Formats: sequence, C-alpha cells, structure tokens
Amino acid sequence: MTTCNCECHKKTTESDLKKCQENSKKKTNEINSLKKKLAAATIIIAIVGTLVSKEALDSAIEYFQTYDKVKQAIDSSAGVSVLPAPSTLAVFGVFALMPVKRRR
Repeated sequence: MTTCNCECHKKTTESDLKKCQENSKKKTNEINSLKKKLAAATIIIAIVGTLVSKEALDSAIEYFQTYDKVKQAIDSSAGVSVLPAPSTLAVFGVFALMPVKRRR
C-alpha cells in the first residue's frame, strides 16, 4: 500500500483524526454521564427497596404477633392447640404431592 505525503492528503488525514478524537471525547462524556445516572438510580433503588422491605417486614411481624396473640387466647380458653398433629400434616402433604388424574 502506498502512502501519499502530499499536503492535501495530510490535511484530510489530520481533519479525519481530529473528528475521530472529538467523537471519541463526546462518547466518553456520554458514557460518564450515563454512569453517573446509573449510580444515582442504583442508590435510589436501594433506598426505596430498603424502605419497602422494612414496611413489608414490619407488617409480617405484626401479622405473626397478632396470630400468636389469637393462638394464645384460643389455647388458654379451650386448652387445645389449633394446629393439627404432625402425623396429620404428613397425610395432607402426601395428598398434596400426589398428581390429580383428569378425565378427557
């Protein structure tokens, strides 16, 4: 491949190089801007996720506390447990795992 060293080709090459460098600089700035936006979005999502999960956790704890209070009230008044025996739970589990045959 032969290269020409004339002035017109040098100017064209320098012009193309300058355009390429400017485009590269613009793309780098765009990438940095997007990285900043991504970091901000990540922080916001983490904060919102923490708040939502804390509320969900608090409501779940409140539910279990209420369930425990009701269970204690029933146990103290009736003298029996609300939950079935473990062997009964095993029988229910077996039926839950068995496939149901359907007619066609």
